[in-house]
Amino acid sequence: MLTEPRHAATHHRAPVFDDRARVSALRRWGAASFGVFVLLAVLVAAKASQGTDQSVDNSLNRFALRDTGVTDFFKAVSNAGAPTVTLGLGLLVAVGFFLLRMRTSAYFAAASVIGAYGIAYIAKKGVDRHRPAWDAAHTISTESGASFPSGHATGTSTLATVLILAALPLLAGIAARRAAATVLVLYVIVIAASRPILGVHFPTDVLAGAALGIGWTLLCASVLKPWHD
Repeated sequence: MLTEPRHAATHHRAPVFDDRARVSALRRWGAASFGVFVLLAVLVAAKASQGTDQSVDNSLNRFALRDTGVTDFFKAVSNAGAPTVTLGLGLLVAVGFFLLRMRTSAYFAAASVIGAYGIAYIAKKGVDRHRPAWDAAHTISTESGASFPSGHATGTSTLATVLILAALPLLAGIAARRAAATVLVLYVIVIAASRPILGVHFPTDVLAGAALGIGWTLLCASVLKPWHD
C-alpha cells in the first residue's frame, strides 16, 4: 500500500546536519562505485583482466551447458533486463513522479537513467571490447556490439537504485520497503549473472555496468536530493 505523496503530507524537513550527512554519504559511495567503473575500464582497455575474464567465462559456459533448463531460465530473465526495457521503465517512473507533482524525483529518475546509458555508450565506443567468442558447440546465445560495459547490468542497477531511493519511501511500513528492496537487489543480481552465463559478456563487463549504474545514480541523488519532494 502506498502512502500519500510526500508533498501532500505534513512536511517535516530533516535537520540541516542530517541533510548534509546524507548528501555526503551519497557522494562518497557514489564516487567510490563510479571509481570502480573507471578502474575496470582502464584494466579492460589495457587487457589486464583478459585471462581471468576468459577463465571465469569458460567455467560459467560449462555450467550452463549441463542443463538446458538453466539456459532457458537465464535467457528469459535476461530479456527482462534488456536496455530498451529498463530505459523505458526508468522514463515511465520519471513521468509517474512528474504526474504526482514530485518534480525533483522525476528529474532525478530521468537524469539517472539517461545519464547512465549515455556514459555506457561512450565507454563502449572508447574501450571497444569484443564479445566473448565461442565455437558452435559452446555457443548459447549471441549478441552484437561492444561488450564493455554491460547495458543490462547498467540499466537494471540504475533503475533499482532510483526506485530504492525515490519510490520505496512511499511504501507504508518498513517490512514492505525491505521486501521491495530485496526483490530489486535480486533482480539486478540475476540479470547481471545471466549475461556471462549466456556467454555474451565477460564478468568485468557486468561488474562495470553495475558499478556505473549505482555510482552515477547515487551522485545524481546527492545533487538533486529527491527526498525533498
